[in-house]
Amino acid sequence: MKICIFGLGKSGTTALLFKVAGGLPNCAAFSGGKPGKYVGEYKNAVYKHTYNERKGKNFELFKEHFAREQYDRYVWMARDPRDAAISRMLYRWHRGILGSKKQYQAHVDLVLKKEKHPSSVPFVEICRYAGHNDWPMTAGQVIEKESKRYGRMADFVRGLGSDWFLFKYENMIDGEFEALNQYLGFTVQHEEEVPKAYGKVVRKKKYGDWRQWFTEEDVRLFKPAFAPYMEVMGYNTDDWKLDPNPVIEPQYSSEYMQSLPGRVTRGTILRYIDRLVQMLFKRG
Repeated sequence: MKICIFGLGKSGTTALLFKVAGGLPNCAAFSGGKPGKYVGEYKNAVYKHTYNERKGKNFELFKEHFAREQYDRYVWMARDPRDAAISRMLYRWHRGILGSKKQYQAHVDLVLKKEKHPSSVPFVEICRYAGHNDWPMTAGQVIEKESKRYGRMADFVRGLGSDWFLFKYENMIDGEFEALNQYLGFTVQHEEEVPKAYGKVVRKKKYGDWRQWFTEEDVRLFKPAFAPYMEVMGYNTDDWKLDPNPVIEPQYSSEYMQSLPGRVTRGTILRYIDRLVQMLFKRG
């Protein structure tokens, strides 16, 4: 069986990859790369891909791939865009800080300030320092990027056929796999964990954290940007209630963020070894 898991980065795709692969015997699990890079004659294989316009992985590329390459099952992985935005922001420096130390420090300083006084720093202000090109961005540029990203995602999901299964990060965290199991035709190993080679993608394994991070200003700015996708995926577009006494835990915020640059080399080596093991998998 050949399965494709597709979604935005930091939406739980890596975790689902290994949970699904764990439910099939002698199953190879492939993460990342351009679509089609690791396709082969495996008895069972699961391929995880993420949408990323900045890296050239746009929807047109994937539509072309899906037209050429047939899978037995297709899963679109969704996550509440408010939580996903926080995870992407904190994951910004997973490739290291070479050539960007000033930006990195300014970014970390804002997160540290947010931890001490959560209501004093709007989330959008921190996002201004999390860009990959010019920084700091304006708040308008931040919102424009989010609007385009989620607008395109909403359009893509609306166009998916009945052969696709829509699955939410929140269902995965709550252990709700019954409908997914029925669609796949086997039982997902929901206790399966992400291997150490991919460990840096794992953070809190919870949802609703945006209520701690967002301010009223953020609600006003991000609500129109996220609403189309939230609506098409069935999230409650009316629920934007914030925690009146927000708490941001350093362990899952600044400490996690600061740990990423130092894990770059080790993570690369482990993933390389993991890929060699996958390529030596018994085929046929």
